[in-house]
Amino acid sequence: MSKSDCSTYAVSLSFDASFSSSLSSLVQSFARVTGNKTLLEKNAPVHLTLGMFHVSDEKIPELKRLFEEFCASVEKGSTVDFCGTDSFKQKVIFLSINKDSVSFEMLKKLNAHLHDLFLPYFEAGGNRNYLPEVFFPHVALAVKLSPEQFEKGISWAHPPASGGRVFFTYADAPFAPSDELKARTLCGAPYPCAKIQAVSLARCNPYEEIARHSLTDVLSPSQRHNNMSHIRSTGGSLETSLRSQLFRFGFRFRKNDKRLSGSPDIVFPHYKAVIFVNGCFWHAHGWKSEESLIKLPMLDESVLYSLRCDKFRMPSTNYDFWQAKFIRNRERDLRDIEKLLSDGWRVGVVWECSITGRRRSEKIRSVAEKISLWLEEEYSALFREF
Repeated sequence: MSKSDCSTYAVSLSFDASFSSSLSSLVQSFARVTGNKTLLEKNAPVHLTLGMFHVSDEKIPELKRLFEEFCASVEKGSTVDFCGTDSFKQKVIFLSINKDSVSFEMLKKLNAHLHDLFLPYFEAGGNRNYLPEVFFPHVALAVKLSPEQFEKGISWAHPPASGGRVFFTYADAPFAPSDELKARTLCGAPYPCAKIQAVSLARCNPYEEIARHSLTDVLSPSQRHNNMSHIRSTGGSLETSLRSQLFRFGFRFRKNDKRLSGSPDIVFPHYKAVIFVNGCFWHAHGWKSEESLIKLPMLDESVLYSLRCDKFRMPSTNYDFWQAKFIRNRERDLRDIEKLLSDGWRVGVVWECSITGRRRSEKIRSVAEKISLWLEEEYSALFREF
């Protein structure tokens, strides 16, 4: 299907009402100063774009499903630390994020996770600057500027007398900063952080929001259950990609064999070995359960969960519920693995975090190579994590 048969959709973050109102005023000020009204004509709220994708009309349901899955990875209460205005190629002026802040790394991880979910189904849209390997989070204030317009805008935002370290001239500043804030900003200190209020999914041209996930609303138990039920245990695309790589290496296997304990994702009858592809959230990868260390005759919790994981985050609400659920999930995992081991099967576990993120294809190939060696070694480990 050609790009002409698709529309471009963006996944973006928006901020609390007060900060958003100030940013909107700032965009209007840049339009007045430069004479460029491109952003105003888009009629889109001020936002921070995480990614853009080409999607055909018949794929919209899949787009919305993946969007809901992604939203579960954005924590409530997340904030973004801004540090001043900057520019791209003398055509775009934007509000930049402090590179040394936790929020900068958080935004990079969200961008990578978004593309992990979407790229197996949709082609990246917009420009390549949204791809994880080059993504630089920012909030656009003026775009598609001519050289003359750029000079007007940047001179207004960075008066020569200030040394180029202020956001904009205070005579026109919509933020109306206090004297203390003026002093901090002139010294190059970061601007106060803004709270992320919502994640949105919107058609780009013309702008039309088609889904929105609030990070401030209190969900009912049924709403929260519905949202969490859309998080897949692993992500079918990861299993498919790993199986495809193993197939290219010459291995033949069965998929999701329900005759075996735990219905392993990949079964190699010839090698009497199985592979589980575990999602880091539902299996609480890297979480240390202090309340209960699960031990069985052949395995215990410390063996199965020995690898470090930066992907899993304990939900910030209803802690007792999630703790009990994750402990039950681990007990089930251990019993399934122990049953397979006692029946003479070798068991491997591939963790989601080891085959996602930057250079995903390389990671999948690397894990597939490790599995190949594990399968063909005469005296390989009976249990192995990848």
